[in-house]
Amino acid sequence: MARTRTKIKDPVVVTCGFKTKVWERQEAIDFFLEGMMWCEGSERDRYTNIYLQLIEGAKEASDEL
Repeated sequence: MARTRTKIKDPVVVTCGFKTKVWERQEAIDFFLEGMMWCEGSERDRYTNIYLQLIEGAKEASDEL
């Protein structure tokens, strides 16, 4: 049986913690916003950095400062 892939609407590539994943933009924004609210310290900084890149329209975002 062949696997079908669903097309991701407005895809973004996010690298966080040395892992890279393709997300739908709004899904990624929601995820990293929630992460910002619940995390502290350097983890919050990483989530915030990615969140800001995504809302600014970047096609690729990473947790590197």
